[in-house]
Amino acid sequence: MSTVSVPEHLWETLLPLTRLDIEPPELSELLQKHIKPKVEDTSSEIPYDVITGISKWTASEKGSKALREQNLDPKSYMIIPLLAGTTFAPSSKPPPIPPPEPDPSHDRRAITALLNGMLSVVGVGFAAWWAAGNIYWSNESRVLLALAASIAVAATEGILYAIWSDRKEKRQQARRNRLKKRPKPADVETVRGIEEKVDREVNATRRRAYEYDHDENDVSPQS
Repeated sequence: MSTVSVPEHLWETLLPLTRLDIEPPELSELLQKHIKPKVEDTSSEIPYDVITGISKWTASEKGSKALREQNLDPKSYMIIPLLAGTTFAPSSKPPPIPPPEPDPSHDRRAITALLNGMLSVVGVGFAAWWAAGNIYWSNESRVLLALAASIAVAATEGILYAIWSDRKEKRQQARRNRLKKRPKPADVETVRGIEEKVDREVNATRRRAYEYDHDENDVSPQS
């Protein structure tokens, strides 16, 4: 989203519009969001679409009439006068980070582990039954040996799963403990207040920088 800087002269021009019923209402909300009664609280940048929307509204019959009723010159709100002395800049706020999508590989690993466990139990039982047959054990002994081997493997698989589950639960508990140690709402509000104060100072510094660059450009042709 393209944005333009908000030097003090643009703030002075747009401030009276915050008290008017600009159409559409979304445009009025965006204007009031970026233009505040105090220049220190005003955003250092404003979306370019807001500037073009204001220009179109003031060019309409209703908008021009509303400006004249407030002793404002509609020509001052054309696109060229509004953009005079401003600087185009990309938005300083990056898009929000999308939430992480579920990883299908976790499901595949769980299914693979389950199949491996089942194959291990069946395979060991069959191997024991087949080995007992080679040494001419009776069928009853072969079956008992196969069952015993399968039960032993199943028990081993169960122990390994219990160890893995216990470690997973400990990791989740550690994560919950870290979340509990996060700042409380009062602390968050304090941090937000500090950040808003810093943002106002940064906005004022940016605005002075924009105005300084504009003054330098005005002085250069004369020299």
